[in-house]
Amino acid sequence: MNYEVFLFTRNQRRDFTAFIRPRELTNKEVSTIASALNYVNDISALTPAWPALYCFAIGQYVLLLRHYDSGRKHAGRSISMLEGIAVKTTRARHFALALPHFLAHQDELLAISRIIDDIETQTVEESRDYPWPNVQAAEVTEGAADELISEFIVRLGEDRLFIPFDEDGRETLIAALSDSRFPTLHFAFGTNSDVLTRLSSAGITVDIVSYFNTTTPSLRDRQTNEITSEISNYVSRKPRPLPQTPTADQPPADLPTPRQSRAAPRHPAQPDPLAQYDAGNNAMLTPRQMARQQAEAERQNAEAEPQSESPFTWLGHLIARLLGRK
Repeated sequence: MNYEVFLFTRNQRRDFTAFIRPRELTNKEVSTIASALNYVNDISALTPAWPALYCFAIGQYVLLLRHYDSGRKHAGRSISMLEGIAVKTTRARHFALALPHFLAHQDELLAISRIIDDIETQTVEESRDYPWPNVQAAEVTEGAADELISEFIVRLGEDRLFIPFDEDGRETLIAALSDSRFPTLHFAFGTNSDVLTRLSSAGITVDIVSYFNTTTPSLRDRQTNEITSEISNYVSRKPRPLPQTPTADQPPADLPTPRQSRAAPRHPAQPDPLAQYDAGNNAMLTPRQMARQQAEAERQNAEAEPQSESPFTWLGHLIARLLGRK
């Protein structure tokens, strides 16, 4: 069994582009993924060692991706990295058995950017086939959410599993994926409600959810999003590996219902080139695009600068106060 790879980022010459893509992944499907992840406004806390993790089916593939800050910048903005592997949906069951291993070794097996010598000179190409790794059973430790996982097995058709975005949560995710009683499971570990709404509007669903601000493992009804079961007096055994980011994140109650999922988010994220995906082989910025980006950067800088106060303003305030006393 083989797999293909996916790498989506930008360099100084090209806007956000799928530099390496599975052969049968379409431009529309890449754009769907890009526009969804654009709703994560702040990626500064996501690193290769601790990335957001996604697994879902789209088109002819099941994708396992990690999302993090590349450490590079363009026009003062952080450049995100979205990379991982893709397996044909016809092999999804076999892939599901290997998912715990891929997650346990994500920094090695999903690090597609490491196979590139220089991202600044990388051109667009289709993925070749890569041989299946020597998959071993992931080590699963007993956790506080074990009983909740057993309940999730019974209620899988009705409920989603919510887990914290911390080390305990990742262990719970691996434990759930390692349970042989489950069929294939799709997840979004480290995300927000806008991302899931965009994915859902494209017919992409997940079974396990971890928002940046999720604090307690629970089961939530897929239709109403109401809590059906949770762990009482839950306390994380391990500190969070990163601070909660989240002004833009919504609480778990905002997971879209089926009716809400029919439409994409109405409140777009802050401007981000991620949404301007261009799959063409010559996806270089034109002079007009460069001028537009420069103008936008200057406008943002101008808005960020505090307005200086007129040297006569204090005198006007003083006169007004004196007149008010008469």
